[in-house]
Amino acid sequence: MTNSKRNAIISGLVALFVLCSLYLQSAPALAVFGGGREKSAAAVRYLPVYSYLTPAETNDSFAIDAAHGGEGYIALTAKSEEEIRVKIIPDGGTERVYLVPRTGEVAYYPLSDGSGHYAIQIMKKVKDSTNTELYERVMEGACDAALFDEFQPFLRPSTYVWFTGYSNCVNAAAKLCTGESNDDRKIELVKSYVAGELDYDETLAENGDQTYIRDPDEILARKTATCLDYAVVTAAMLRSQGIPAKVVYGNVQQGTTIFHAWNMVYTSSRGWFRVDVTYADHGIVDSFIADDSNYTDAGWY
Repeated sequence: MTNSKRNAIISGLVALFVLCSLYLQSAPALAVFGGGREKSAAAVRYLPVYSYLTPAETNDSFAIDAAHGGEGYIALTAKSEEEIRVKIIPDGGTERVYLVPRTGEVAYYPLSDGSGHYAIQIMKKVKDSTNTELYERVMEGACDAALFDEFQPFLRPSTYVWFTGYSNCVNAAAKLCTGESNDDRKIELVKSYVAGELDYDETLAENGDQTYIRDPDEILARKTATCLDYAVVTAAMLRSQGIPAKVVYGNVQQGTTIFHAWNMVYTSSRGWFRVDVTYADHGIVDSFIADDSNYTDAGWY
């Protein structure tokens, strides 16, 4: 081998090494690279499997993937000019209705009632002969779910609590929890962070987006939030650390009945318990938040 060829090979290897080093330093916490990035392992481990759902190139086409019941979710796509919703109906459980993106992208929804049979109905908004808006069933499916464990739906991202290994909220959780192995302590760190980053916005609560679909990174960038925003960001950050977290909505009795959203989270030392970052941020005492008689659940995901 000539010196010039040897030098070229060495130069190429050096350049490759430098590029890899720069990538590892700048890439968001992906866990797969080890070192300080392992704290985001759950953000990758629990990502939904990409579903190869390809609706036809027509104005109205739909597809359901119910193959991931053990992992606690279904996937579907919808392509339509009209609003689309999905009903997920567990046998003997609570029916849930979710908004569905109608651009053909794959959307993911949790099987929040655990193992069992679920009916799935895709509904399209239409108008009847009197011009009244209603929803017409356009596709049906079913899922017989045998969950690997009860936590599966509340560890994974979904369309309503979306994050990936590249999300800013995931990176923030990884930095907060670096070197911390105690889940109860991680929860306290995340609660304090979310409360410090967000301010409750009455106007947003009254006039903002009511579709329930939230992007945790957009909420953190905006800095203002509703109670649901607080709960979604908290859930995303905790799930990215492998801590089961539900987003719960319902009523709170505090002199009057208030529609509200909060979290239920799980640790091995405490089981499931309530976390209400909105109320904690407003100085509501822990004993009120811990008292089940003050809260009435309507649903969770």
